[in-house]
Amino acid sequence: MAFDGFCIKRIVKEYNELFLNGKISKIIQPNGFDIIFVIKREKDTFNLFASANPSMSYTYLINDKAEAPKTALNFCMVLRKYIANGKIISVSQKGNERIISFEIEHLDEMGDRSIKKLIFELMGKHSNIILTDENDIIIDSIKRISALTSSVREVLPKRQYYFPSELSKINPYDSEINSDILKILDSLSGDEKKNMRLSAFLYSNFEGVSKAFAKEIIRRSGFKNDICVSEIGENASLNDNISQISDAFTLLIKEVVDNKSFFVYGEMGRYTDYSTVCLSLDDPGKEQEGYLCGFLNEFYKSKHDESVILQKSSDICNILNSSISKNKSRIGEWEKELKECDNKETLKKYGELLKAYSHSLSQGRSVEVLDYYTGKNIIIPLDENKSIIENSNRYFNDYSKSKRRESKLSVLMEESKKETDYLEEMLLYISLSENNNDLDEIRNELFEKGYLKKNSSVRNRKKTSSIKHYLYDGNYHIYIGKNNIQNEEVTFKIATGNDWWFHAKGVPGSHVIVKSDKDKGAAEWDMPNEVFELCGALAIINSSNSGLSKAEVDYTRKKHIKKPAEGDKGMVIYHTYYSMVAKPDISMFELTIINS
Repeated sequence: MAFDGFCIKRIVKEYNELFLNGKISKIIQPNGFDIIFVIKREKDTFNLFASANPSMSYTYLINDKAEAPKTALNFCMVLRKYIANGKIISVSQKGNERIISFEIEHLDEMGDRSIKKLIFELMGKHSNIILTDENDIIIDSIKRISALTSSVREVLPKRQYYFPSELSKINPYDSEINSDILKILDSLSGDEKKNMRLSAFLYSNFEGVSKAFAKEIIRRSGFKNDICVSEIGENASLNDNISQISDAFTLLIKEVVDNKSFFVYGEMGRYTDYSTVCLSLDDPGKEQEGYLCGFLNEFYKSKHDESVILQKSSDICNILNSSISKNKSRIGEWEKELKECDNKETLKKYGELLKAYSHSLSQGRSVEVLDYYTGKNIIIPLDENKSIIENSNRYFNDYSKSKRRESKLSVLMEESKKETDYLEEMLLYISLSENNNDLDEIRNELFEKGYLKKNSSVRNRKKTSSIKHYLYDGNYHIYIGKNNIQNEEVTFKIATGNDWWFHAKGVPGSHVIVKSDKDKGAAEWDMPNEVFELCGALAIINSSNSGLSKAEVDYTRKKHIKKPAEGDKGMVIYHTYYSMVAKPDISMFELTIINS
């Protein structure tokens, strides 16, 4: 479910429990959109994250605070001046909108107590973080909005602040939902009813209702998700249908208020969604206890990392894709040239026949001779200005040129195909990267290969390996490399003789190994079939075959894996192996994340 007004209500409740009377001990602004507040309350310390990023505007608790820039940004300096060491005296939500307001008490320059308001507006492209005084006069904001940028309101120092939601939407907590829906319906024209879906009607008229929440209301009302407003009342009375919608809406609001748990969707830490209520879907989700604002760190951190990696990797991907495109274009041209070499044996035959019959042939534009290879007569074109022997030598020379050309083109094509396979493999590893360290390892490898220019800030940075490590059934340790460097470590440093090794057959992908039971040492050991299925699935998921419904996987003991004498990192050879067909689905397996 989206980060909507109902999610904000839950978070505001949690922030009041955690932060009330806490002090802001440190303020960090790592970039132009994000702020981190270190809050201390009694013996507890919390790292509160807020982002006004247009594509990822959220707030939640994070485990580790980011490093502060050497030179603090302007808005960070303003926050430090006005609210550093301030005490949080309240946290509130504006209606049911995605707006959180902190009241902070601090000592001003004269030593007198004063109140400042810190406001998080978490509304997509309109997101902002704003600091005002107690009279709602703006002191500063992370994004300054002038009249040239927005005709709705200005967000500039010394301007009056007002909530952007003070327009026309209805707060569902203060609403007589049944009558309000009827009133809004009466105000709509026939065309508006016909062209508007019910989900759009709900989220455009009620504060904090997201598309996902609106669809849940519709599902619980017993209607189809794509129902239009004009269709309400077709199969029953309008009032009865509105009552169904109103009852479902009211029940959902009650669940939001009463629920002390929340629901998550996805697998092994790769969560796909979360909700403050139990959604009526095929997948009921897993109920979680604790603070939602703490879980959101796990949920959004991976998405935030993906966004950052996507931005940082776009230039690399462009370079690799450009090289791949050039290679494929060259290979296409070379294939055409190779076809021209297909007649080299004919050229050789012409030379031999002309030489064999030279004593009985005369100069001209062509001659007809018996082909003693087939027993049939053939016509051989000639250069009439040259003798029969000279024409024979010309055909031999053309044969030799075609043969040399074919040999050279074959080598060039093989080299280009290997390079293209390598570059496509690197694109796969970029897509598997989960943090900056993963990406830096790939960038360094590409630099060493000459595809990227030197980046000293990256090469001098100390990196820590982040190989995926899972535990299954309390016994089987599974390791997955995400690039060539990690594949090398997984296969030749972590794995030992009788550990099982998996790889998607014939395509770029990660090395997957399962560690044997330590109690058995180097002895032969076997695994249950389900562990083979799990590892096969992981090998496909982490390969270029991840989009297939099923694919083939090679597996063998690590002792059968060898490294070529002059092979690059991550390159292996093996001759003793088995193959299996696996599906890229691990939803039925309970995996414990050790490191990811």
